[in-house]
Amino acid sequence: MNSGSSNSDEQLIDRRLTIRWGPTEEELIERQDTFNGSVPDETAAEIASLHGNSAAQRRAITELLFFACVGDLKRCQRIVRLWNLKVAAPDCCDYDKRTPLHLAASEGAYSVTEWLLAEGVNVNALDRFNRTPLEDAVRGDFNLVASLLMKAGGKVHASGKLIPLEDSELVNGLGFRAPQQKASGFALEWELDPSTIHIREKLGEGEFGVVHRAKWFGTVVAAKVLKASSEIAVNDFRAEIEILQRVHHPNCVQFLGACTAKEPYILVTELMSGGSLADAFRMPQAFPMRRALEIALDAARGLAYLHNRKPTPVIHRDLKPGNLMLSGSQYQDRAQVVFNTGVVKLADFGLSKTLPTNRHANFHLDERFKLTGETGSYRYMAPEVFRHEPYNSRVDVYSFSMIVYQLFEYQPPYADMDPVEAARLAALENARPNFITLAQPGPHKKELRELIERCWAPNADERPSFPEICRIIETLLAQIPRQEYQSSGAVGGDAGCCVVA
Repeated sequence: MNSGSSNSDEQLIDRRLTIRWGPTEEELIERQDTFNGSVPDETAAEIASLHGNSAAQRRAITELLFFACVGDLKRCQRIVRLWNLKVAAPDCCDYDKRTPLHLAASEGAYSVTEWLLAEGVNVNALDRFNRTPLEDAVRGDFNLVASLLMKAGGKVHASGKLIPLEDSELVNGLGFRAPQQKASGFALEWELDPSTIHIREKLGEGEFGVVHRAKWFGTVVAAKVLKASSEIAVNDFRAEIEILQRVHHPNCVQFLGACTAKEPYILVTELMSGGSLADAFRMPQAFPMRRALEIALDAARGLAYLHNRKPTPVIHRDLKPGNLMLSGSQYQDRAQVVFNTGVVKLADFGLSKTLPTNRHANFHLDERFKLTGETGSYRYMAPEVFRHEPYNSRVDVYSFSMIVYQLFEYQPPYADMDPVEAARLAALENARPNFITLAQPGPHKKELRELIERCWAPNADERPSFPEICRIIETLLAQIPRQEYQSSGAVGGDAGCCVVA
């Protein structure tokens, strides 16, 4: 998220919660923050009254399992502290005997896995299907977590006994190669020698890292240098590597490797010579209709791939113009790349989340998966995320609608509003940006307006999938002839300039 946890933000969030008819169980658990970690008796009693003491503790275990699955370490620790749960106890599991470690491993939740192992849980616990946490990590293609489990003695179950992973058929079946292990916990198969990375000028800066132009064996690349080694920064860095190393699509930024042997940590990717879409919006030249459609289609294709990726789909969760990059020839000027030849690629996967697949039942991506919490930038944030409701991949569709709105309206969504207030109105009052350019007569404007309105529908289930979005944009694009590129001034379509707030 770009916005910090300022007092005004907290007041808005508190105001948001007052619309509910009493606190939810999760909110009651979170109240302990106001008591410096100690929970008053009446708060615990209020939670217990929801189900009764025994049932409430059982529910607490269920909540622990869920937050282990989504990688929320702090909430796992809060629940354990509040209910004095023993995470290593045999009964700390679900009806399928799946422990918090099984769920954390199956979703690549590195920090939760690390904490559970430190708490002394059984690294080789068997669920009802005779699977160990290590097998779940391997099947999910989470090499870093698998490496961590193997270091702790993790094995897999085969022929009625526990055996090392390298002796099992699972290795050959999935093509898994156990990564080498080192103190930092990172895999070495993509490790780069920092002496081969020659850092040049600064290109941009985020919360945890600074992006530089760099040279690597004569190739111009982008090098993201981690600012600090705090737990949050390193976990974000690790999460981005986990996603990047398995994402392979023309509309996703290509991962080249990382330097993790010593600080500062460096993430190396292909250089996006056109900069970001946010940078392009600051340029005085506007996108003509066809070029805007090309940009929207590139982004939709990348997202269609992520949402339907096998075996683990991915939700980006932080879609905004700054995370859509334009790739092109380094021998062309930037305007040529941005307004003519460049390909849009998705970037910045630090907040991305792989979706769990129920490996013992059919699972469809459009089913509601209980991810909660505010992730992403407020101006582009789906209403259900702001409300802390369960959500699924359709949050990316909502964010996409706001970007497409900006492409054709030449201004950010809610341009005259504070981002947090805009998100609040969108979430609680179903407010949406007003159409100006697309409300005027003109070819394809009605179709674009209808597509955007479908994508930002309040009911997530009514939003189209990205394969459908791709088909709609392809149909529109086929009706617009390609015009010769001009180095200055808008070509065709509507003139205008978009300035990012």
